[in-house]
Amino acid sequence: TTVHWHGLDVPERADGHPRLAIGHGHEYVYGFEVTNRAGTYWYHPHPHMRTGAQVYQGLAGLLLVRDDEEEALALPSGDAELLCVLQDRRFDANNRLVYRGGRGRMGLMGMMEAMNGFLGDRMLVNGRPQPTRDVDAGWHRVRLLNGSNARIYKLAWSRDLPMTVIGGDGGLLERPRDQRTVTLAPGQRADVLLNLTGLGAGTDVHLDSLAFPEADAGRVGMMGNSSPMPNGTPSRMMTLRTRARTGRAFVVPQRLSTFDASWSARADAKVRRVPLRFQRMQWLLGDRTFALDEVAADETVAAGSTHVWELANQPNGMG
Repeated sequence: TTVHWHGLDVPERADGHPRLAIGHGHEYVYGFEVTNRAGTYWYHPHPHMRTGAQVYQGLAGLLLVRDDEEEALALPSGDAELLCVLQDRRFDANNRLVYRGGRGRMGLMGMMEAMNGFLGDRMLVNGRPQPTRDVDAGWHRVRLLNGSNARIYKLAWSRDLPMTVIGGDGGLLERPRDQRTVTLAPGQRADVLLNLTGLGAGTDVHLDSLAFPEADAGRVGMMGNSSPMPNGTPSRMMTLRTRARTGRAFVVPQRLSTFDASWSARADAKVRRVPLRFQRMQWLLGDRTFALDEVAADETVAAGSTHVWELANQPNGMG
């Protein structure tokens, strides 16, 4: 296996590349300085053809980075900071995890699930199915990670409470945004504020994944997924239940972070168009499959140079 520090800027030797997989009985020491902005990151394994299975079996977790800029905001913390890893799973009659068509069986459906991504039929938050958590009637910071293999969530609070988004994959936003829903694909994170001030003790607030067309998630092949809950199926993720205790006073900052978001390519920047397609039961990027130790000539660039890569999702007869 390996450990990949998802979202962190680390040296190549510490990035958990599949060619650096650690064999049984061996060890590998990861050493690097954390230079990222404050934000919600995560770690997971990245061995070739084994990443999905190992994440599914639990080898993943959140990694939080804090800095002085974030500390100055005095965001909700302690019991008012909720860390939520969202995952879907399947279990057999003996409550054991089922992955890709069953224990030790692949078959045609398992192959198609490998292509499209494996979907479970039970929603878990931090390893617990649809949990209920007692919280203060006040402001909360909720960090959300979609740690599922292939499921997409369209998240919303009940009672028409807004999703006040303050951060995403790259850390804090410049300013907060109020949204009705937040959509997270696998690996994506959202940092949101939730205001439960004024709700009476015993009030339930649900985090739900709302319905959306399954076709929006895309698929390849004539067969989809064997899960009774395809992408887009509405589901309850978790419940927050207010207790009599109120949280500390908090005012949402008008500005969260200051950074230079401007970017423009140099006029002489090289443009490379990279087609993404699915053929003969394989994903192709730039008409090449993944090669563990090979680097193409056009994938080697000079340090400090500027390039524009255009990724083009190509239609094909398989979906």
